[in-house]
Amino acid sequence: MRTGHVIYWAQDLDAAVRDFRKRGFAVEYGSARRPINALVYFSEGPYLELLARTLPTPLLRLASALPTASGRATRRFTSWERGPEGLRAVCLEGGDAEFDEVVERFGARGLRVAPTRVDTHGRRLHYRVFFPEDPEMPFFMTRFSQDPRPRDFTHPNGARAIARVEAPLSDGARVRMAGLCDDGVLAIQRAPGAMRVIFDDGTELV
Repeated sequence: MRTGHVIYWAQDLDAAVRDFRKRGFAVEYGSARRPINALVYFSEGPYLELLARTLPTPLLRLASALPTASGRATRRFTSWERGPEGLRAVCLEGGDAEFDEVVERFGARGLRVAPTRVDTHGRRLHYRVFFPEDPEMPFFMTRFSQDPRPRDFTHPNGARAIARVEAPLSDGARVRMAGLCDDGVLAIQRAPGAMRVIFDDGTELV
């Protein structure tokens, strides 16, 4: 699988969108009505997702308290919501067959969802997501049913792609990641450490 996108947790979505636009990025909300996320797309490679909410708070607390694999998987969401704003997680992306192989590799132990989102261009995007029960692990997604990335696009600040994503993982998680992604973008680091996104113009996001 390939590095699909990186989660940037935002305490206030509108404020985060304004901030990234001031940094020279073109940002679009995930949906026209009551959006919970916004996207910084690139023509090639991974993109950034500014995310301000996962599940409604009461449902999230209930789900994360369940002593099941899916309950443990949702604990990553509570850690995002309780933590500071910033980079939080990596998603690996692939085709349907690759996705099914990953789910099988993890023994289907985790949370599987199949959302549909209508974006601000009216495109209905179908996809599947798998969150492993270990919240330290990256999560996995199929490709969108339609590719929402712009063609031959350069952001106002000059960035055209994410060149490198550095993600710290424990020794056990690094072993479980073996062979899952070799796209040359994702660089697994030894934990502890900070996640970093490095753009093709040399600028960084930490």
